[in-house]
Amino acid sequence: MPFTKIVGAGIQTTTDATVRNFQVTGVLTATSFSGDGSSLTGVSGFATVLSSDTTSPLNLIFKTPEILTIGAGTSVRVTSDATSGNTAFTRCGTIRVASGATFAISSGTTFIANVLRVF
Repeated sequence: MPFTKIVGAGIQTTTDATVRNFQVTGVLTATSFSGDGSSLTGVSGFATVLSSDTTSPLNLIFKTPEILTIGAGTSVRVTSDATSGNTAFTRCGTIRVASGATFAISSGTTFIANVLRVF
């Protein structure tokens, strides 16, 4: 059921409501969401758009880092599972592993770099 009205103790309305800073714990569904989404968290984009202006051609052109650097003292293990075909990937074309860092791919995991084939 879509959220269109606010009801409760001390609140009486018979029209659609505009709500700011609406916080939800759990799942929020809607017929649609609007805005550019720039303040969303927990969402991983695949590239960065060059313009958030939807009327600009740059809104359809993207950039992405070429190099993924694993810094000294960092340990990274890439592990996938059967639900994703035991495959993990990165859009980066180069992975640099610093001295004192480790980058490991678990047995049974297929890792693909430069998955977009842009580098």
